[in-house]
Amino acid sequence: MNIGFVNIFSFRPHVEHLNFLQAVLKKSGHDTFFLTCDSSVSNCYAQAIKGSRKLSECSKCIVGGVRSLAVKEITSISAGILYPDLTNQELDDIALSSSCTLNRTESEHEWGDADVLSVRKSLHKPILVTYRSTVKWVSDNKLDAVICFNGRMDMPRAVTYACESSGIPYITHERTWFGDGLNLIPNANCLSIKLLRDMVKEYDNKPLTAKQAQFAGRLIALRFLQKNTLEWRLYNKNAESIAWPVKSKARKVLVLPSSKNEFAGHEEWKTGWVDNTTALDDFFKVFSINTDDVVVRFHPNWAETIGKVSGERALNHYTQWAKSRGVHFISSEEKADTYDLIQQADIVVLNGGSSSVEAGACGKQVICLGPSSYDGAGFVRTFINKDDLYRHDALVDLSPEIIVKKTLRYVYLRAKRFPQYVDYVKAIKTTEYKYFDGANADRIINMFKTGLIKADDPCFSGNEEEESCVVNMLDKKQWALLSDYEDDNGISAPLSIQRRVGLRWIDGMRSKLARGDR
Repeated sequence: MNIGFVNIFSFRPHVEHLNFLQAVLKKSGHDTFFLTCDSSVSNCYAQAIKGSRKLSECSKCIVGGVRSLAVKEITSISAGILYPDLTNQELDDIALSSSCTLNRTESEHEWGDADVLSVRKSLHKPILVTYRSTVKWVSDNKLDAVICFNGRMDMPRAVTYACESSGIPYITHERTWFGDGLNLIPNANCLSIKLLRDMVKEYDNKPLTAKQAQFAGRLIALRFLQKNTLEWRLYNKNAESIAWPVKSKARKVLVLPSSKNEFAGHEEWKTGWVDNTTALDDFFKVFSINTDDVVVRFHPNWAETIGKVSGERALNHYTQWAKSRGVHFISSEEKADTYDLIQQADIVVLNGGSSSVEAGACGKQVICLGPSSYDGAGFVRTFINKDDLYRHDALVDLSPEIIVKKTLRYVYLRAKRFPQYVDYVKAIKTTEYKYFDGANADRIINMFKTGLIKADDPCFSGNEEEESCVVNMLDKKQWALLSDYEDDNGISAPLSIQRRVGLRWIDGMRSKLARGDR
């Protein structure tokens, strides 16, 4: 097959991941072709998020991108290609997610704000240039399929849209939640959860083996111990334990909201609410929850600046809502330990955040207002719109034992089943990896042909006895014991995935930079 590779932004560690994928396919006899920006556009997500100058940002991107790899057949995006066209609506749709992320919007009402529209408009030309160049690149090289980083942001989305227009399959790749392996999503961007939901459904009632349960239990324990250093972001560092801050008369309700600006316009993430505070209002009313029993822990991310963009919108939005409803809130910058609050609560309410894992591991009643990656995993009650809150089973609690067990299975699925090449791509640090020989290219080729994902580890136990020991340890909150488990992979020979000779110093220099920098 003729397979194209695109990594518009040279973010760590994704260029290296792309290099691994092309090496696997090249070794199996497939022909590989590359498309890169080479400073061909006036604006992009990488420039806008940092507010950096074009010369500086583009120089770093070129040096850190596919030009530094020992590969041939590299094509530059070109502003001189004048066909085909995209409508203004298509350009807006492709730019929506980036424009919302670059402004960190919190409500759909903000999508039409002047500053959000201005950013969206500034991305129209770069998107069009990328789209046209990709269509020509696909045609000129008679490509059968494409692998592209991310696929959500402006230019990468233009690449995948061009693949759709050209009638060829594509796969988007991203870093995994727990570090090992690669997230490979056929014919959708990195936020797509359709195939994840399908796999969750397939393995929901399949018990874990003892080793699988121990591995998943360790990942959960590391989160409680704040030692989950291979995850991309570690929040609530140096947290302080606090008692439940209100005198609840009924069950204690902890709300842990997270922002969804990246998901703007994504079909699989749509809800019946314009924002999460509207969903919370409906939830409190239908479930007869008194706001005196509620504590809202604002997301620590809202106190951080990402690039040049602060979390002020989200912070102001939730602060105004909480004050107007008389809800006790813990602000983003406060050091209150979220995990302590989860263990004290009776009900934990989210809108897609990963703290569902901690809540589920503690056997809490977990509510999710909106789509999530754990839809159908059996430990969460999910409500997509107001009508869902009136379902006949909406108020029926789940068994704590089932919640813990299903949480454990879900974590294993996210760590060892859904990611691909888990035994061949091993995280040493968040941006540093080791690679191993023996990865089968057929896994990718079958994805192109079928549009489906098969579990990287399809094994399971014939009964629940093997996982029950870990379930009991979770129930007793034996985090230290659970974290002691060591996974013995028995991996094959190391595989060297490096840049061209003379440019390998780049990774040494970049390792000293903060995550997110090149």
